[in-house]
Amino acid sequence: MRKIGFDGGHTVYELGPVSDVVLFFDCINTFVVSQDGDDWSLITDSLYRRYLKQDELERASILMGKLQKNFLNLTASSVEWDEVFKGDRELTWLDPEQGTLGAIFSRYFDLFSKAISSAISFFVEFNIYQPVRIVISDMPGFFIDRNRPLKDYDELVLDDYPFWLR
Repeated sequence: MRKIGFDGGHTVYELGPVSDVVLFFDCINTFVVSQDGDDWSLITDSLYRRYLKQDELERASILMGKLQKNFLNLTASSVEWDEVFKGDRELTWLDPEQGTLGAIFSRYFDLFSKAISSAISFFVEFNIYQPVRIVISDMPGFFIDRNRPLKDYDELVLDDYPFWLR
């Protein structure tokens, strides 16, 4: 099964199978976006479908911190877990036994922070901004995503699937 990760600067941080990343964004939309008045488009559109621009990193970090706090207040039972997936590392890297969505997705929040740090570090070192985005992390999909022009991402509209889901 194809794996997905956060790409930022010079490093890809692998999150897990496509279905896990889709569930992460489904939880964001279901439990946070629909309940909160903030503008979540940096996460639910720019990060999900496109990429984060350099001047969006601070705001995106703040939003991810807020998501993490919200997820810590949501029990794992908030989600209907497919019994077929449980324990099968090929199908899921998530462990619903961890109690809260915050614990279940803690790696995602940590790796997002690392991707942002990597993008900033790369910019400081080489004066080139390599955007934070979601990519296919296994080969050959990674090479295609890594070399995809940002113009292609910019042309995506709200009904388009992100490249990592195609």
